[in-house]
Amino acid sequence: MGIGTSMRDGVTAVINSIGSTVTITSYTNATSDSGYSGQVETDGTPVSEIAVPFSELKNVSKQKFGDLEIGGFQLALKSTATFEISGDTKYKITYNEEKYDITNIQRFFLDDTLIAWIIELSKRLD
Repeated sequence: MGIGTSMRDGVTAVINSIGSTVTITSYTNATSDSGYSGQVETDGTPVSEIAVPFSELKNVSKQKFGDLEIGGFQLALKSTATFEISGDTKYKITYNEEKYDITNIQRFFLDDTLIAWIIELSKRLD
């Protein structure tokens, strides 16, 4: 077993132990009635995952991923989470009964092994 696999197993164990269930929903925006009513969100199928605040995971993994915009924060998800990170698809997440937009999705690799997904969140205004 390589170092990447060992790290992934450790990160997965941490997320499983102290993580919370979140609901991630893909969505697209489209205009209706020639744009007079603004944009309309069309939701995809919600998916449940387990996530942990990245600050908690960072204490375990000792990794740094840069600064966040004001009002945002990061969550770490297990490597088994699935995201379509191209095209017009966007994601929103419910975490601790609050709704957020996922503003950035990063893959965390070590030794060519996907360890976890790190997502940046921003509070939704709706």
